[in-house]
Amino acid sequence: MPKKKRIEQVYQRLQSVRGLSVDEKWLFARSLNATADERWQIHENFLRSHGLYTRSARRAYGFRSLE
Repeated sequence: MPKKKRIEQVYQRLQSVRGLSVDEKWLFARSLNATADERWQIHENFLRSHGLYTRSARRAYGFRSLE
């Protein structure tokens, strides 16, 4: 089954969930349908798009190290 169709099926199940916008439901459906590697890639892309990919960039932004 194509990936988009599976995401749409999960999205339809989330229609009854209260308190989430349409965009949040779509993102949640996408993450539920993704494999672990795909979820990690989504996370890395998010960090890159916000300039927080490197530890030094996160530290400069105000994030503390977990060490």
